Amino acid sequence: MQKIGQALFISLKDSQLSLEELDFIRKESPAGVTLFKRNIQSKEQTQALIQEIKSLTPDPLLVAVDCEGGLVNRFSHLGLEYPSPQELSSWKDEDIVKLAQSMGKDLKKLGFDLNFAPVVDLPIVKSQLLENRVFSDSPNLAKKKAGAFMEGLLKEGILPCLKHFPGHGGVVEDSHDLLPEDYRSLDELESQIQLFSTLYKKYPCAIMTAHIVFPNIEKTPASFSPVFLTEILKRRGEFKGLVFSDDIDMGALSDFSPGESFFSALQAGCDMVLSCQKNPYEILDYFQKNPLKKKELERKLKESQSKKIKLFKSIQSLKTF
Repeated sequence: MQKIGQALFISLKDSQLSLEELDFIRKESPAGVTLFKRNIQSKEQTQALIQEIKSLTPDPLLVAVDCEGGLVNRFSHLGLEYPSPQELSSWKDEDIVKLAQSMGKDLKKLGFDLNFAPVVDLPIVKSQLLENRVFSDSPNLAKKKAGAFMEGLLKEGILPCLKHFPGHGGVVEDSHDLLPEDYRSLDELESQIQLFSTLYKKYPCAIMTAHIVFPNIEKTPASFSPVFLTEILKRRGEFKGLVFSDDIDMGALSDFSPGESFFSALQAGCDMVLSCQKNPYEILDYFQKNPLKKKELERKLKESQSKKIKLFKSIQSLKTF
């Protein structure tokens, strides 16, 4: 019997594990934990927290963070400052590699395995979400700068994660608040999808989805879309790495319960689901009430566990990149 936790990344409420969080990790063996600024008080405390988290389960457990630089940096209060992607767009590639290596060393020293960066969305409108988080609206320039950033992280044993597939650059609205709609066709998305493909075929990485509906392609959010995740990304695009949903507790998916979102994301082609704001026991309760849906996920949960273990082993050898 597979566990729901095998495909779930949770987060913590505070800078220490609560009794409920300890219980969940020990019993459910989640695939990973994502840390935010609320969890990070000092370098020493963060190292100790990550060590404790990883000691709670015999299964490999990945610890992730969003460290893009600029506005999205969970460590600025510790004096660890990094330029934004917008600033890096004017840097030489070799200097970006060195900067990302420095970031990678900082993350590795703290105990992290995975960085949910870089953002490679290509903005065609002024987005509330993206601001200075992107390198460029030019696919060629974004490819060069994001590639250099990925190379630097990989040299220090940190796995990058490209986001937000298939592209968040065509909407003004912020998916943290509501579910945006992007009316571009698949042909109009081609340069964005090709950018993802070029980067993941050259650099080991994960991919994170976008909570956006593309009504002219499919009526469901991209994070729940078999067309985007299974057909376009995995089959046609031959992506073999882990596909993460963006946080299912964001406002974009407020019409769905955490359990419904978890089920739909895995069915569509996600390998891992992020739940960063709500109690993960809500997801377990959903499947206790819907055992047939849990049964439908047995094969997928086993596959997610296998891919995570393979990824964990590959991370151990990333310094040879």
